[in-house]
Amino acid sequence: MDLSLNGKVALVTGASRGIGKSCALVLSQEGCNLAICARGKQQLDETAEELKAEGIEVLALQIDITKPEEVDSFVTQAAEKFGRIDILVNNAGAGRLSDLMELPEEDFRYNMDLMLFGLIRCCKAAVRHMREQKWGRIINISSIFGKQPGGLVDYDAIKAAVIMFTKDLSNYTAKDNILVNAVCPGPIRTSLWEGPGQLGDQLGQMLDMSGPEAIKWFAEQNIPLGHHGDPEDIANLVAFLASDRAKFITGQAINVDGGMVKSTI
Repeated sequence: MDLSLNGKVALVTGASRGIGKSCALVLSQEGCNLAICARGKQQLDETAEELKAEGIEVLALQIDITKPEEVDSFVTQAAEKFGRIDILVNNAGAGRLSDLMELPEEDFRYNMDLMLFGLIRCCKAAVRHMREQKWGRIINISSIFGKQPGGLVDYDAIKAAVIMFTKDLSNYTAKDNILVNAVCPGPIRTSLWEGPGQLGDQLGQMLDMSGPEAIKWFAEQNIPLGHHGDPEDIANLVAFLASDRAKFITGQAINVDGGMVKSTI
């Protein structure tokens, strides 16, 4: 399907690996020029080189979206380089298993600053540019664990807030033809699950299994399709929502989860 995104300018946060990197790659394959950011410079630069190999222009900046001045700099530099901002994909984030009674408040606050307030900062900065052209697409990466509990106490609460913010913002920007949606991944095979010390290993310690065994066990027990998804499963939906093929979809939180969410709404 031709998504007619050639020449559009897309901003992707947390783009150095995992879902963010996959979103950037798929958008580049659709012809978008990219402004990408992340906290880790080496992986960010490697991703930028992969994107350039698609024949598009790339701006890669090492920034921390918990710092308002760095968000403003990222969006401003992108607008100056490309002359416009069409698409924003808010993906930056992290998650670890946590105990409700033991999670330090400062950890909760930091993760909220990263995954909620950082996202809000990016949206506000990008909307100013999208309004000028009366066209824009914002896709926020939330989670199915913003709809049902999943054991990551702070992550669950923050991702639920992202879904509500998405809905409110979509109503606010509709008059300017800026569509805002959330994509809610289920378990996806990224470093969040498979990296050393990450969710697979953490779950394995609880179950007396190796990390890979725990990941397989989790999928068999919780995902009707019986396996984790791939980052491209998320990226393909993001690209569709960024296009005019999705011009009557806004304010939605769409699950990509192998059937894991039990609710019908």
